[in-house]
Amino acid sequence: MRPGYDGLAGMAKEHGVLFRNGSRGDELGAEPAINKNDPNYDSFDEQGEEDAIFSILDHHQAMAQKAGISLQGLQGGGHLFGAPPSQSSLETQQLPAKMPLADFKVKSVSIVAEYLSSEDIDDLKRSVVELHSSMLLYEFVRRAVTLGMERKARERELVSVALSELHGSRILSAAQVAKGFERLFELIDDLSLDIPNAKKFLSQFVARAVADEILPPSFLNDPLIQHIGAEVVENAKILLSIKHGLVRLEHVWGPTSRASVSELKHEIKMLLEEFTSSSDIDEACNLVKRLNVGHFHHEVVKRAVVISLDCREREQAMMSSLLAELSSREIISEKQMEIGFRRLFQALPDLELDAPGAAKILDVFLHQAVQDRCISQAAADSIRGQYPNGK
Repeated sequence: MRPGYDGLAGMAKEHGVLFRNGSRGDELGAEPAINKNDPNYDSFDEQGEEDAIFSILDHHQAMAQKAGISLQGLQGGGHLFGAPPSQSSLETQQLPAKMPLADFKVKSVSIVAEYLSSEDIDDLKRSVVELHSSMLLYEFVRRAVTLGMERKARERELVSVALSELHGSRILSAAQVAKGFERLFELIDDLSLDIPNAKKFLSQFVARAVADEILPPSFLNDPLIQHIGAEVVENAKILLSIKHGLVRLEHVWGPTSRASVSELKHEIKMLLEEFTSSSDIDEACNLVKRLNVGHFHHEVVKRAVVISLDCREREQAMMSSLLAELSSREIISEKQMEIGFRRLFQALPDLELDAPGAAKILDVFLHQAVQDRCISQAAADSIRGQYPNGK
């Protein structure tokens, strides 16, 4: 892994340029000198990051000039998505970022990593909106796709779904998606050093983005994109041209599908409800194990407590015992238990709307989880400290 490019520790050391809410070049201070011998040095960050608050059109023209390509005569004067918006429209859409680029990179990786762990798309969307930096979302795209390429097929599917959901919710524009992929095209040779299949994966991400209609098909025919994307763009076109290509691309990452998360949640809900009726703890443990989704066991924890909110104390005690048994049999890890309880405390305001006594019940479950050694006291204290309304 290249230090200084991926990973929270490396990115925390990257240098960004701060801007006031004003015109380009209104720096708050001089940028620190770049030391190419620094192990955290990233050559990409030395070129072009100061245009983080420029318009997409500015970026395209600068890129074309670097590549020796003329955009004159193209639709909209070379703008990928037709005629560029008016200046007043640009001023409305392109608001200055609320944080330095270096901080934005770190927060982006943290948000994506949390999403890949929890698979909570609503939490992801909320976290991205709270960044208040819509002009930098191309960097979020770049980091999300890179993290996906580093992981397995399921995580790549989750990243594709996330981009589609963010675009469909009007949080992420097609222009920012396009700019994010442009950055990835520029970095693909470096990425390939650490990710042997980087070009293949990036082609699949691009093709999937077109199939999901978050990128227009014209994106792949733009001269600049063809120049900097080269092999990646050509492979994406091939994937899209295959018979039934759009349907196939829904499963480009394998058998996982968009419905997989909702189906898993439904299956977990059904097995837990069956447990409240049968009281068969062995069967419930076996069913959780057969799901074979260790990364998603936090949903079992969350759903078990949520179901218990409307139950009598007997059923609540049964659910608590089930969690203890799942922990003692090492079916659900302590980390998944912690994630599950964090999600519960985070959702507490909404839970209390339907179950006014939710805070007290949740605290009892957490206390018992500590007693049963499902979760450490330190983790429980951390959760209560982060979400004090759960006390």
